[in-house]
Amino acid sequence: MNMLHSTRAITCLAASLFLTSVTARAGDFETTFRKEVSAFLNGLDESQSKACLYPVTDKNRWQMQFTGGKRPGILISKLSETQRAQLDKTLRLVLSAEGLKLAEAVAKQDTPDGIGKYWITCYGDPRKKENFAFRIAEHHLTVVHLEVAEGETKEFGPILLGSDPALVWQEDEKRMIEAWKKIADKKLLIKGKRGVSSAPMNETDGVAFTSINAAGQQALKEVWNHRLRIFTQPIQDRINRLHKARGGWEKSRVAFYNQEPEKLCIDGGRWDFKCGLPGMVWDLENSRGHIHLSLWVK
Repeated sequence: MNMLHSTRAITCLAASLFLTSVTARAGDFETTFRKEVSAFLNGLDESQSKACLYPVTDKNRWQMQFTGGKRPGILISKLSETQRAQLDKTLRLVLSAEGLKLAEAVAKQDTPDGIGKYWITCYGDPRKKENFAFRIAEHHLTVVHLEVAEGETKEFGPILLGSDPALVWQEDEKRMIEAWKKIADKKLLIKGKRGVSSAPMNETDGVAFTSINAAGQQALKEVWNHRLRIFTQPIQDRINRLHKARGGWEKSRVAFYNQEPEKLCIDGGRWDFKCGLPGMVWDLENSRGHIHLSLWVK
């Protein structure tokens, strides 16, 4: 199904949880996550395990896809109650209570089975103390977590979120609209150009974050913190450390695209936003008539 041409009122979810940890000295979170993913794999039967496990070098490991459809792995709907309970335990290490609630609500707008329509894949085997990536994927929410070198986070993402119809992420839109009002500087707007979600930000787009007035800066920081709410505190801490390591707000540029952000997407708003710094982007796109959001660090 192509989301751009869908005639159904749907909001879809894809959740990807990535972890790579290469030494016994990884942090408590990394150790616990490896343990819980291993427990999930140990609970699969032989055919499930064969379908779920792929080499860590598989080309699909880094696939970025907003649209839905079949994925490698096994369907959540095919798991037993015990297997689903262990999966839930694993998810709660990465997604906050609000994040889990949003994920299930989004999924149920597509099908009554909710998250049951999503696919589980493990690239690499954590039980062998090797690098691994654990993914739950289908539509419009991708959460990717990558750890390398003694538990130090080197890369994170891409995190892809979406909503069609544009109902789920309205609070994020409202906060961005309020931030625009406080910024009150049309130098940030690039009229007639789209800021495509997940695409890198042109280094000449927009203005330096530090050139924005104090009220605008604070509003954008609040939007950022609100974006991170779907994650548990350990994941939020890792993302913020990566943000700081890439230069933080001092190295960030901010731009709005297409038109002034005055209305929600569902009300006819067709504007986009990007905040970029070296090797990192977070954004919001609604100019396509539904919502795409992303966050990635490389």
